[in-house]
Amino acid sequence: VLAALSLGLGTAPAFAEFKIPKIEEKTLDNGLKIFMIQQNEVPLVHITLGIATGSTSDGAQWGLTSLTADALALGTKSYTKQVIEDTLDFYGIEYETSVSKDYLTIDASVATSELPKFLPILSELVISPKFPPKEIDKLRDRTVSQLKKGKESPNQIANQVFQRMYYRDHPYASPEDGVAETVQKLKTADLVTFHSAHFQPQIAALTLAGDFNAADVQALIQKNFGSWKKGAAKAVTVSTSVAVPTETEVLLLDKDDSHETTFRIGGAGPVAYDKDWVKLAVVNTVLGGRFTSILNEELRVKSGYTYGAKSRFNDWRSSGTFFITTFTATETTFKALDLALETYKKFTTGGIDQKTLDSAKAYVKGQFPPQYETLSALSDLSTELWAYGVSIDQFNNFEAQVNSLTLEEANNLIKTRLPKDKLEILLIGKASTIGTEAKKYGKLRTIPIARVDQSKAL
Repeated sequence: VLAALSLGLGTAPAFAEFKIPKIEEKTLDNGLKIFMIQQNEVPLVHITLGIATGSTSDGAQWGLTSLTADALALGTKSYTKQVIEDTLDFYGIEYETSVSKDYLTIDASVATSELPKFLPILSELVISPKFPPKEIDKLRDRTVSQLKKGKESPNQIANQVFQRMYYRDHPYASPEDGVAETVQKLKTADLVTFHSAHFQPQIAALTLAGDFNAADVQALIQKNFGSWKKGAAKAVTVSTSVAVPTETEVLLLDKDDSHETTFRIGGAGPVAYDKDWVKLAVVNTVLGGRFTSILNEELRVKSGYTYGAKSRFNDWRSSGTFFITTFTATETTFKALDLALETYKKFTTGGIDQKTLDSAKAYVKGQFPPQYETLSALSDLSTELWAYGVSIDQFNNFEAQVNSLTLEEANNLIKTRLPKDKLEILLIGKASTIGTEAKKYGKLRTIPIARVDQSKAL
């Protein structure tokens, strides 16, 4: 939520006050929530089916939720993998699955005229997938290969590694896609069991955004999803308690062929839709949420240490993190790290002035509407609001909250809501060159980058 609002680039255009379109809500007898957003500009519908189970449901089998979601399209009771692929291709249907820590989604964009053809397929993908063993083996092997390749790009894995470092043994440490060690152990039976336990209508929501007749759509949904049997599954929840470090900790992932150092600096952040989420988005815009941010100005524009420096929030239902992100050449590792820490300290202790706040408020208000102009964005937003129990009124209050943010309140948020000491510092680079000096920043642990393929706590 916060990350999406504070990482845009460019100059903010002026917009009239933006409101999310009306969402009509229905509930089937089996508990399946239906959300309908009618937008009749083009004959297209975006569908999002959300299920309130995410990677935190994996337990020790990291990647199980993700692999199960990816495997849905490998065949169902009535449709083979080939028939599914041919149908999607013939009708130009865009289909994908995604897993977060708290919930998963199945998304599809389809022409309005093809809804009667696609909804029967979608219902079987969700309700009665076959999970053919040979296809599961191929999918698992491809996934493991992709995960192993990921560590060749430190910037690609840095955010995931930082979350593992921060959360340690907490369920939020589980990477959404898993790691090679755990995924390669998954069997077809694991997917079948997981699907049976979690893919149930009382913890699911089906959102449609686009051009359709509401009565016709409701009849189609009832026909295709009404027989989905209600079970005992409940929305996944995890502890809000996270172990707090007693001192600044530095994790150095050794990539001995690296010519640059990727780093993350951070700590605790707000939960999803925290009471201050809108105002924190404004505050973060100043620090590292746009091209003209303080961090980017210092580390890129003035010093030339990097091509970009940002700060962001990762926020979920029970917990969240905040961190600074950038990279630099190996030889400027500590100049860049020192400057990032110095800039951050100055920001958290000195705050901002009225002119800077006004600029950030205008920018955030300008960035907000374009994010929700597409049918897919509206559909995904509706699903997210459902997953986190947030009302549309809370969301539509966005601009009013931005406008109400005073300088005193902004500086108080900077001082009280951002981590200031006992930080977590992640470095991914060449340990033989930077390992000795890295010790001065905190308690240092050095491990080979190959460890990211394993599920041991980082």
